[in-house]
Amino acid sequence: MTRVVMVALDGLRPDMIDAALTPHLAALAASGTRFARARSVFPSETRVATPSLITGCRPGGHGMVANTLFDASVAPDRLLRTKLVEDVLAMAAGAESPLQRPSLAERMAPRGLRFALVSAGTAGAARLLHPAAERLGAFRWNVEDTDGATAREVADALGATPDAAVPNIPRVEFAGRVLLDHVLPRQRPDVALLWLSEPDVSFHWGGLRAEHTLRALRAADAVLGRIVAWRDAQPDAGDIAIIVLSDHGHVTGRGKRCLRSELQRAGFRAGTGMAPDVDVVVAPAAAPGLWLRDRAMAPQVADFLSEQEWAGPLLARDPAILPAGRAVPLSLLGSAHARSADLVATFAGDEGPDAWGMPGTAPFDAPDVPEGGGMHGGLHRAELATVLVMQGGPFRSAAVAAEAADLTDIAPTVLHLLGIGTEGMEGRPLLGAFDAARDSAPAEELHELPGGFVLEAMRAPDGRLYPTAMRRAR
Repeated sequence: MTRVVMVALDGLRPDMIDAALTPHLAALAASGTRFARARSVFPSETRVATPSLITGCRPGGHGMVANTLFDASVAPDRLLRTKLVEDVLAMAAGAESPLQRPSLAERMAPRGLRFALVSAGTAGAARLLHPAAERLGAFRWNVEDTDGATAREVADALGATPDAAVPNIPRVEFAGRVLLDHVLPRQRPDVALLWLSEPDVSFHWGGLRAEHTLRALRAADAVLGRIVAWRDAQPDAGDIAIIVLSDHGHVTGRGKRCLRSELQRAGFRAGTGMAPDVDVVVAPAAAPGLWLRDRAMAPQVADFLSEQEWAGPLLARDPAILPAGRAVPLSLLGSAHARSADLVATFAGDEGPDAWGMPGTAPFDAPDVPEGGGMHGGLHRAELATVLVMQGGPFRSAAVAAEAADLTDIAPTVLHLLGIGTEGMEGRPLLGAFDAARDSAPAEELHELPGGFVLEAMRAPDGRLYPTAMRRAR
């Protein structure tokens, strides 16, 4: 039976794969099936992407709608940060998980199949990737873990986890050791996922092609190379497939601003919790969420934003909050959920080059990311484009798949490979990875958006829409 090792390189742009910088990934892409039309979800943030990957559903289905969000029923006085396990559990309100769809591990367990997670990302993201680990008796380890049996098990076997750093190379390399030296030989999971925090960390705090960013990317690629070497040395190497993915891309941040401060200067009572003197709660992001005390004030907010040269079109959980044609329904992007903001602002990006010659810049709202740092979360082409390579096992060799794909299609493809049904998932098995005759190119579409913008999208033969880029109308 085929086993699967999945490797996520957080934030990797597909246009940064080349034989010099990422030789192992470049070789794997050339020898396997590369999905040239792979995309993220919206918002293109890690703790939205990870549940989408693991449940096979977009945010409107699984319910994790932003890295940072407001939920008055959970914390009326502050924003929730999903990188923190305590905030993830607070959102669960006593349940095992805040996710409203089962995870890949939960779908595998009734067949007696085991899923293991090794994560160099945040503890909150790890919890969202494998929420049922304790109940299933399965392996979940994260670099931030300090307590519990799994943390002690790893420390006893491999020593102390390195401290966080920029670049985060020590933790990336240690996570690779946890997978290769401990999990794969001792646990022998049917599906293992290794989540590497680079190049995302270095993109954010150094820029897309800073010297330390390139070192971080080479280090992550070297971990992948060791995984391929391990696979090729196994007696059942022909039955071990490797899937490499990224959860989103990056755009270079140009024009940093604080939307909450902008609203305050315009006379709005904006804050980070619904205090008595706050009417608009703002969650900073590349696509900031706005929760309104009174929906009747939505037109005033929309009028203000429409006058700002840095602002893109507004999105709305319920478009009826504004006059017809003023907002894009979040449901168009598969992102409308009861937890969603009343309004989601976007920033007007540009497709011109940054200081390194990489295409794509955009304004952003992120207190801890410097001007010129990498950013993601919005609908820019560079944020939505992702890496997706499937190699080994039954996957096609030396193929470039034409079909549209996003993160929600990966778990269904793994389940299809394992002979497990995908009922209840929004994503679909990517059959073009197995059979060239099943690889169908999507239709290209343009959707007019408010304020002189358009949304480029792909329409799969089954009717599913895959957003590709938001840009100004030409």
